[in-house]
Amino acid sequence: MTKPSNGQSNESVEQNISFFRDNLETYNAGIQKLDTYVTLRKYINDSIQGVDNLLDIGNGGVFDYDVSLVNKIVGLDLFLDKLPTSYICPSNVTLKTGSALDIPESNETYDGVMMVMLIHHLIGKTVESSIYNVEKSIEEAYRVLKSKGKMIIVESCVPKWFYQFEKLVFPIAERIIDKIFKHPATLQYPASILKNMLEKKFDKIKIIDVPLGRWVMIYGLKVPTFITPISPKIFIAEKI
Repeated sequence: MTKPSNGQSNESVEQNISFFRDNLETYNAGIQKLDTYVTLRKYINDSIQGVDNLLDIGNGGVFDYDVSLVNKIVGLDLFLDKLPTSYICPSNVTLKTGSALDIPESNETYDGVMMVMLIHHLIGKTVESSIYNVEKSIEEAYRVLKSKGKMIIVESCVPKWFYQFEKLVFPIAERIIDKIFKHPATLQYPASILKNMLEKKFDKIKIIDVPLGRWVMIYGLKVPTFITPISPKIFIAEKI
């Protein structure tokens, strides 16, 4: 798969594929059972009300919401042609393999586009290329979204001070994480930065704070929320 020079690195692509493909059942179990994600599911269900044709980018074969609320869903991710034969896909869902940076869909196809916990995985070789990837994914989502359609981003945001720390240690941290964890390296953003990115394409943006439970998943591990700086947010942006 050829990547732009300032796009997602081949290492990030390969690690995301191997981790989420090979840990599908474990990751899905955490998403369905941990209290933070149970609460998040309710908020996402509210957000997708009224959407008839949804593109779920970075789906990974996992649904953080009630699929019966939408008539037609297309799940998109890097490895959906490599899911195990035992995987059971909901009847109203079609799975496609493709990148958030180059969505294999026509312009103005969907009335809803969603990214759930995807943004922090769009890692490049530098902080700058990672930011480019996020902006590119938003541009691509905007392109395939119909007029009056809405984009929904669900993301674990961090305070500005933590983001500054992440940027400072990114070159070293990425290498260390790659050696210690099977989970790929990530880069998380403050809500204000994501809002600014969305404002480049969208006019109407709403941000919803989602309360944390006792537990959250970080690098594939169950972690008490009180030791983390993250704050789950849902961004809803309407295409005029």
